[in-house]
Amino acid sequence: VYVDNDPIVLAHAEALLRGTPEGVTRYLQADARDPERILKLAREILDFDRPISLSLIALMHFVPDGQGAYDIVRTLVDALPSGSHLVLSQLASDHDPERTREAVEMYAAGGVTLVPRTRTETAEFFTGTELIAPGITWLPDWHPELGIDEERDGTPVPLYAGVGRKP
Repeated sequence: VYVDNDPIVLAHAEALLRGTPEGVTRYLQADARDPERILKLAREILDFDRPISLSLIALMHFVPDGQGAYDIVRTLVDALPSGSHLVLSQLASDHDPERTREAVEMYAAGGVTLVPRTRTETAEFFTGTELIAPGITWLPDWHPELGIDEERDGTPVPLYAGVGRKP
């Protein structure tokens, strides 16, 4: 299930996302700030009696604390069955402050607010899960053997990444 609130992104998703007999693929137009709606729509497609992977990649740094960022994640994770996983990345405020400031200013020029968070603040998203090794770390250091090398202009993007398993 792919969720986005941008109709242009969803038009691309409709063209690119295809299900197979082994697995249904669906896209939903919804806003991340409405987790109850997301869950309602997802329950029509997913089997909530089996573990589910919730991927919040490069999303939560677009949701200010005042809009319930932590409550959104908590609501989604709480609804998942035992054995499910939360995969999350977050713009880091305390890893490369200059690079982060540049990103915040670039998005602000386009009218978009970015909310960088510290490692400790990022860890709060994983409350109620058991972190998978290596825990919450800088993205290029999260299992470097996988070759994840998120860079812009040859410089690593200051993102934290982590995976937590719901007990």
